[in-house]
Amino acid sequence: MLFFELLQIAIGNKAKFSHVPTEMEWRELFVLAQRQAMVGIAFRGVEQLPDAQRPPKPLLMQWYMTTERIKVMNADLDHKALAVANKFIEEGFPGMILKGQGVAKLYRVEQIENSKLKIENCHPVGDARDDENKNQGIGELSIKEYRTPGDVDIWLLGERKDILRYVRSMIPDCKPVYHHVDFPVVDGVDIEVHFTPSWMNSPFTNRRLQRFFRSFVSQSSTHLTEPKAACHYEKLPVPDNSFNRVFILVHIYRHLFAEGVGLRQLLDYYFVLYQGFTAEEREDTMRVLRTLRMERFAGAVMWVLQRVYGMDDRYLLTTPDAEEGEFLLSEIMLAGNFGQYDDRLRHVQGESAVHWGWRKVKRNFRFVRSYPSEVLWSPLFKVWHWWWRRKHVL
Repeated sequence: MLFFELLQIAIGNKAKFSHVPTEMEWRELFVLAQRQAMVGIAFRGVEQLPDAQRPPKPLLMQWYMTTERIKVMNADLDHKALAVANKFIEEGFPGMILKGQGVAKLYRVEQIENSKLKIENCHPVGDARDDENKNQGIGELSIKEYRTPGDVDIWLLGERKDILRYVRSMIPDCKPVYHHVDFPVVDGVDIEVHFTPSWMNSPFTNRRLQRFFRSFVSQSSTHLTEPKAACHYEKLPVPDNSFNRVFILVHIYRHLFAEGVGLRQLLDYYFVLYQGFTAEEREDTMRVLRTLRMERFAGAVMWVLQRVYGMDDRYLLTTPDAEEGEFLLSEIMLAGNFGQYDDRLRHVQGESAVHWGWRKVKRNFRFVRSYPSEVLWSPLFKVWHWWWRRKHVL
């Protein structure tokens, strides 16, 4: 598929297209990039192409301008995410930025000496070299500015009741859910304050997941609370790769059931794994995933990472599962980023919340053969969560 080839070119796993796209194919590539929130990353691929394979000038300009806006948004969100983390540490809540801008810093590729794309009357593009790149001197280039940014998710390391008390002092009518609460205090940025990074529908696997999160906090407590005295983070506080190898996969898993998952989330996981790991670290990660009943899902994701991004075998956590991977990829391509193009999840005017929720349950039964625990526990979790919110939160 040409779109997958373009993404592989963007991250340095392919040099050029297998054939020159037609004008119609270029239009389809741009639409696919929009549906998957991959416009900037895909344009990074365009920058690497030989002249004969580049898109028509009008589309090239449109793509370029959209990517420039993405770069500006990224710079702004980096600044605001750090400001949010520092504000919380000042208030006595050390925390970490989850996924998003925290994972974006892992977007580094081997630098390839292709000719750089230039557009008349514009600055050269594809030549983004920051101080970090110059200092490293190891032939790597940061491409994090091309990633389409989202919201700011911060995991605060404190008691839920204390965090909620603080949030409610500023947002009295906030509506918390089990794992987070929205905190709209910065213009133009959606902020989610997490009590815990994620959850599982099954109470048994959820207990194991929360134990994993607590174990990470315990092991990292000195490092994470260190800035408290100075009340200032110099750079984004983020979890380490051992944490993200589990958490980002869980995050993708949750989105698959909740609202759909896109290729942007899979690329995040690609770069988490691309950091490398030892055989012992691989086994430690898989041991946790097995306790969460996610071994089959991990195999599906490994297949997708190879099919879409051309991931090398040495970065795989487990053997790719072609059957599950093909099924997962079909869902990804159907639903688009966060399921925005999935008619099965679209709200119908006048539809009750109960009816819409039932449609989501029916849609999720497509996954029951592959992931029975999460699917079958889902209705019970929803009922429990409704009761929990009424008793403890609302």
